[in-house]
Amino acid sequence: MKAFISHDSRDKERFVDNFARKLMESGIDVWYDKWELGFGDSLMKIFKDLPDCDVFISIISGNSIESKWVKEESDSAFIRKIEKEMRFIPVILMEDEVDIPNEFNHILQCRISNVDDYEEEFKKLVGDIFEVSTKPPIGRPPKYILETPIDGYELIDSIIIKSIGDYILENGEISLDFEDIVELMDDFEFSKEDINDSIEILESKYIISFTRFLGNYYPGNIKLTYYGKVIYAKNYMSNFSGIVKDIVSIILNMGRGANQNDFKIVDAPRSIIVAILELFSKNGYFKLDKYIEGSFRIYMLNGNGKRSLRRILEE
Repeated sequence: MKAFISHDSRDKERFVDNFARKLMESGIDVWYDKWELGFGDSLMKIFKDLPDCDVFISIISGNSIESKWVKEESDSAFIRKIEKEMRFIPVILMEDEVDIPNEFNHILQCRISNVDDYEEEFKKLVGDIFEVSTKPPIGRPPKYILETPIDGYELIDSIIIKSIGDYILENGEISLDFEDIVELMDDFEFSKEDINDSIEILESKYIISFTRFLGNYYPGNIKLTYYGKVIYAKNYMSNFSGIVKDIVSIILNMGRGANQNDFKIVDAPRSIIVAILELFSKNGYFKLDKYIEGSFRIYMLNGNGKRSLRRILEE
């Protein structure tokens, strides 16, 4: 990377000498007349070497602003010509209270307020010369952005349903405390009040059941109802349709005598199978008895139930 420095000679000692040296120390090869021109050299050497430069830095100060050379550099035609070959960067020494040429208005300028202390501006300049972006890397989107709400439910409601459903599939039929729910949703940046409101709304829709303990503001003993489990499975288990059809086939084949042993061949957690059976029972297709030890049986399968179940197989 090579940079040409244009300046007024009166600014050499107070600024340009140090500025050029700092550029060199930062890995930028500087064309500075003090280093490049010797006695007897023609000024035409400037125009010969200029095309080899990548950056043209024009030092604008109270000394240089009235000089013929800087006026020529500030000319729009000159700037356009330079910009075709290299980057044109005006470095403005603002402590001189210079009137910045209008031709620089379309160019982002490096403005230096104190010629004895300009480290931050210099770092930015060097970074720009090397085209080092200060733009931070793109992070991962918030976790809640990646979730799709269940149709008819708010996003937070859907995430609570999924969080509880995932938990019980991994850990079994365990009720959760409110703080457990908050911990499960820690990555989603919802407030406790929003989570509490959502739990109450889901309870009113028979998705969740919970217990209010005396002296506790937040609910406890939180779990999905059979209907909540079905909603969870329908939206978050990829093989839900196949699970339902397998269950229906067993019911129709076994009739009134189906029990827990007959459903062991279904590729689904037991809690989801029972929840689907409970939904069918609530719809009046048959009666379902559940026992304390975890067994269950189907009885009183009726004609309406058989017809409705057959329709499911035809879908």
